Amino acid sequence: MRRQLLAACLLIASATWAGDATYRFFFDLAPKSLDEMDAILASLSASLDGDEPPRSPLVVILHGSEANAFVRGNYRQNKARVDLAALLDAHGYIDVRMCATWMRLNGIGEQDIPPFIETVPYGPGEVEKLREAGYLPSDRTSF
Repeated sequence: MRRQLLAACLLIASATWAGDATYRFFFDLAPKSLDEMDAILASLSASLDGDEPPRSPLVVILHGSEANAFVRGNYRQNKARVDLAALLDAHGYIDVRMCATWMRLNGIGEQDIPPFIETVPYGPGEVEKLREAGYLPSDRTSF
């Protein structure tokens, strides 16, 4: 599985960094794990040293229990992950979005998440909107 994720990251990088705007990707964290997200973040961070950011960043959707890793109260345990996500977001490699419905159900307010995270009304609905707009899931290994 880890090899597939790294292969997918390389495909993402080669398609988007080569200036081909045909492919746009999203990463839906809810059915996946933080380990899978960490592998993608690590792979993308390797490109920070010289590659141009993609024309369209990888959209990361947070709408399950794993989203707790990005809540301010859990920052200390997730510092490396959150800081790397913030850096990649700042450089245009990713665009992180969190489900406002999940936040409300879990007693999390806008003030409880880092400012680089955008809120969307409903995470699964956002995933569907991205699919309809032509985005591909980032875990695909062939296109």
